[in-house]
Amino acid sequence: MKKFLVVLSLMLFAVTLTAQVRTGNIYGKITDTEGNPLPGVSVTLRGPQMAPLTTVTTEMGIYRFVSIPPGSSYEVSAELTGFKKESRTGIIVNVGSNSEINLTMAVGTLEEQVTVVAQTPVVDTKKTTVGAMVDKEAMQSLPSARDPWVVMQMAPAIMLDRENVGGNESGQQSSFFTKGDTANNGYTGSNNLWAVDGIDITDPAAQGGSALYYDFDMFEELNITTGGAADVTIQTGGIALNMVTRRGGNKMSLAGRFYLTDGFFQSTNLTQALKDQGVAATNKIQQIKDFGFNAGGPILKDKLWWWGAYGVQDIFVYTIYQTKDQSLLNNYNFKLNAQLLPNNRFEALVTSGAKEKLGRNASVAAPEGDHQRGKYYWGSPIIKLQDEHVFGNNLYLSLKYSFNDAGFGWVPMVDEVWVTTAPRRVIFKRLKDARGLSTGEVLARIRTQLSVRRQVECATRVIDTDVSFENLRARVGRLWRKASQRA
Repeated sequence: MKKFLVVLSLMLFAVTLTAQVRTGNIYGKITDTEGNPLPGVSVTLRGPQMAPLTTVTTEMGIYRFVSIPPGSSYEVSAELTGFKKESRTGIIVNVGSNSEINLTMAVGTLEEQVTVVAQTPVVDTKKTTVGAMVDKEAMQSLPSARDPWVVMQMAPAIMLDRENVGGNESGQQSSFFTKGDTANNGYTGSNNLWAVDGIDITDPAAQGGSALYYDFDMFEELNITTGGAADVTIQTGGIALNMVTRRGGNKMSLAGRFYLTDGFFQSTNLTQALKDQGVAATNKIQQIKDFGFNAGGPILKDKLWWWGAYGVQDIFVYTIYQTKDQSLLNNYNFKLNAQLLPNNRFEALVTSGAKEKLGRNASVAAPEGDHQRGKYYWGSPIIKLQDEHVFGNNLYLSLKYSFNDAGFGWVPMVDEVWVTTAPRRVIFKRLKDARGLSTGEVLARIRTQLSVRRQVECATRVIDTDVSFENLRARVGRLWRKASQRA
């Protein structure tokens, strides 16, 4: 019994974190023409991607609809015996917002109706965060690359480490930071947070990085919060990027895309003046293909909906060293929404992003770079199950489960691959002593790397490092001399 009470208390008093919200709220007050609150009014909310919801105003005329998916065409209507029916259409709901819709009802019969047809601008008087909200229409009209890092450039006070021109940098994540963030061992942006549909997917092995890459057409809305150090609902002082994916509705939908960026259309900025200064070449796009499709619709109208998408980004560019840098990004998305009971909503999400990159970490010393691959063939899986129930105007319960198993590794693109191995206990001790990592941090780092078996499969030679330094140095010296003779 004590356990039940503790769990119930946590559910009642837990505060939802801004960075992990996937919905918004609609609330308001209903009065008569003299400003008196009207209790017992039947208020109905209708939207294109959900079944109608109904609630009743309190003694003070207050009503609430919580956890509403983002959209721009909601309708609120109010009915009470002895009064004209009042409706408001074109209501906008954004992620993490509170849309206040107050209605005034005039005396009359229910057959008489007053409808206000106009988009209601969102002025959220309860919101104190700083940032930006970008909806689907704005994202699709961006005259630049198609990834979340480019969208973040639209938000105030965010600095990125690169300019992504036409998608030439979309094969690798950008580093970014904002005011209030601090450097961690010289790395800025380590306090950033990534969330998809209300679950944290920040990469545990790359602080502040995303666990996967994205199909740009999967997003319904992106919400960017900066200055987390001044906001008690943000866990860190960094940037919180909250991404909400699309969902199916009562109408069938099908869409596809194909974007091509080719070197044929690209100019060059390598002038004779630069050549005279010793600049031999510049980085350039060879070809970038971005294609995919998405579809969704009802399984049972007003009860059960589905949505799915598949997207590919095939990125082929040349580095400033004139070596190939190729990235292949595959994304798979599926979402199921159910509203079998009027006040109960269920959501299941499965998304995965697979990345293969040739030429990572290219430099003067190693111009060929490395070959990067993920842990699994189908990419990094992310799964979410969530059930919500609304009890009147004052109680809302949510149960959520999520699973995230992201990770990657890379091997050199060279003639020989030497892999060093050691017993697990030795690896733990070295990481703890040399890096100051905790046991949990060591486990998180190991889980994101290729398994020892996979590394050994890729190796030309396997070197056991659980020996004295003198023995290890002598063995590596012998192997190096043999390799030099073959070269």
